[in-house]
Amino acid sequence: MSKFMWGGIVMSKNGKVISIINMKGGVGKTALSVGISSFLSEKKDEKVLLIDSDPQFNATQAFIDPEDYLKSEKTIFKLFKPQTELHQSFVMPKREELVTKINKNLDILMGDLNLVLVNKSSDSGLIKRLKRFITKNNLRNYYDYIIIDCPPTLTLYTDSALVSSDYYLIPNRIDRYSNIGISSLNRAIGDLIDQEDLELKCLGLIYTMVQNHLSDKQKEVKAELESNKAMENIYVFKSSTSLVNDMQVGKQGPIATRYAKSNKDISDVVDELQALLSKNSSKEGVTVDG
Repeated sequence: MSKFMWGGIVMSKNGKVISIINMKGGVGKTALSVGISSFLSEKKDEKVLLIDSDPQFNATQAFIDPEDYLKSEKTIFKLFKPQTELHQSFVMPKREELVTKINKNLDILMGDLNLVLVNKSSDSGLIKRLKRFITKNNLRNYYDYIIIDCPPTLTLYTDSALVSSDYYLIPNRIDRYSNIGISSLNRAIGDLIDQEDLELKCLGLIYTMVQNHLSDKQKEVKAELESNKAMENIYVFKSSTSLVNDMQVGKQGPIATRYAKSNKDISDVVDELQALLSKNSSKEGVTVDG
């Protein structure tokens, strides 16, 4: 564990970078990213950076007022913005030039619709831009956790998130359409690991938006997924998140910690997540007893 000076204070952390990803939309990915980040920062007193790498920037909208967002230029697009002049060289932004503070323990690197333009770039170096931002600014020593909310598509900025990460987490609904994407996700991430020589590990799969009582059909779909060859090396979390209507329409916004039922769900998820991380280092891989 390294130490360095930050504003006159000696910081000593070993922050974990975790991408939350699924190839399919509508599986509660952003709600999980926001919920984990909120709970860790508010209830566990951990220092967290939430990175919104989805052009839909829903994680950003959960915390940032629209007017404040429009006034700010501190978004992730600054990391990927194409250079307009050939002679220009990219200057890595400092943390304070990109990161916005939400509360004492939670910061956010806001998303940006303009990320869709990044895929048109032929600059192969962009894939490591986010990793370099984290490294150059010693963010692993400043934050206990860096959570990356990924888009549900294979893009340059999705790859950039995964290249930056130690682990990835798969949120998944119990339905056949959601199950289809797991094999594709495995292949895509496997190819990226080989291509970039990564030590990226899957923390597991979390069932999201689960109804109080599963129908026989849902139980069948769940069993079918868990017996699939694509799942043989993927841990299935014992905890899950429920379908909570208040998070969709509640006045307190789509943040799990603000509602009793979803707060209990995310508490269980975070406890299990931290237990996994404490048992395993990125070098040893992820294994779980029983």
